[in-house]
Amino acid sequence: MNAKQQLLAWLDDSCFLQPKAVILKAMKIACANNKRRLSYVVGILKNWENESLLTLEVIDSYHEKQKSISKHRHPTQSFSAGRAIPVGFELDLPVGEE
Repeated sequence: MNAKQQLLAWLDDSCFLQPKAVILKAMKIACANNKRRLSYVVGILKNWENESLLTLEVIDSYHEKQKSISKHRHPTQSFSAGRAIPVGFELDLPVGEE
């Protein structure tokens, strides 16, 4: 199935109440994240469907809540490969070298 067929299937077979507008919203989010692959757009649509986010209003409300949650989290320092380092962590190398 090519990209056009996949998108047409989402228009016809999805449970979104405004499928055209929802698909365009997913495409805009993908482009804003510099992800221009159809698989990324489909992933967004599947997530929304799984979360029962079926209208633009509900999707927008959900994303606003996610933004406010992420703003209230405690900041952590992280490296590109590995786990986040808790704020306030101090590495004391001489300990245990006796």
